[in-house]
Amino acid sequence: MFCSKCGQELAAESAYCSRCGKAVNAPVVVVSDGFDTFIPRNPLALWSYYLGLFSLLCGITALPAIITGVMGLDYAKKHPEAKGVVHCWVGILIGAFSLVLVLVFFLLILFAQCA
Repeated sequence: MFCSKCGQELAAESAYCSRCGKAVNAPVVVVSDGFDTFIPRNPLALWSYYLGLFSLLCGITALPAIITGVMGLDYAKKHPEAKGVVHCWVGILIGAFSLVLVLVFFLLILFAQCA
């Protein structure tokens, strides 16, 4: 076994290189800052969430909210560490609600002009 940094030959039981001091098989430590619970690593989920919220003000973003929500769910299914499923569903549901509101609004305007 050889050191990956300097190439020094190492004993099988050594934990550090005798020449450069690099750890041979250092354990990997993952530190979570806690923000991944609130901010998922799924950009499509965030897009869906914010487009859904914005669609309550401007209905034009309702359909993109639904589409990015479905894509975000697919991404979360393939990459479970990314999370963001709740953000996707919120974006999809609010986007669908806004889309229905926009369609009803346009139908009311259309029927009002015909009458």
